[in-house]
Amino acid sequence: PQGAVLLLAGALLVDGGTGRRFFSIRRGNGCRTSLRKRTSLRELSGGGEEVDRRDRDIQAAEAALHNMEAQYASMRMKKERLEVESQNTLAEINDGDEESLVRFTESIDSRSVYVGNVDYGVQPSMLETLFSSCGTITRITIPQGVKGPKGFAYVEFVEEGAVEQAMQLNNTSINGRALNVLPKRTNKPGVRRGRKAGRFS
Repeated sequence: PQGAVLLLAGALLVDGGTGRRFFSIRRGNGCRTSLRKRTSLRELSGGGEEVDRRDRDIQAAEAALHNMEAQYASMRMKKERLEVESQNTLAEINDGDEESLVRFTESIDSRSVYVGNVDYGVQPSMLETLFSSCGTITRITIPQGVKGPKGFAYVEFVEEGAVEQAMQLNNTSINGRALNVLPKRTNKPGVRRGRKAGRFS
């Protein structure tokens, strides 16, 4: 009847077949009704799984941050090294000492390799990927002509021993072309390369 107060008694039950939990409510009139809540047993125990997932996410983020910091430190050291080398080069040039400049050039060339038969579509990053296992790369140069790349490159390392390692990559193919890897030769002032004078009969 209208205005009557219903006495409710409830109990939390679990369906053994589905793992779903629900509330069984007994009304004052003796009728029973069930209010299902869409929460499975697996969901009830999911709090720990959620914490574990968040811990894994935090650990992954910390590892990524550590990797980025290491890369930044490496790039900073490389930048500082290049700045020092540039300052040394400028000092040699400003001194006007040709012999000192030649020695400086020879020092760089002793740590560099010539890479011939380079496909015109090859980028410096591709050469860096190939030669990075040989040593610390300081500079990669692909000379350009009026119509584009000239088809060869120079790779400069920090360590002289890297040149021997780079030589092992001779005949390695990039973009379908076998590279010619040779030690870089120093061009000395007043010395010209070319064929010997004379004619063939």
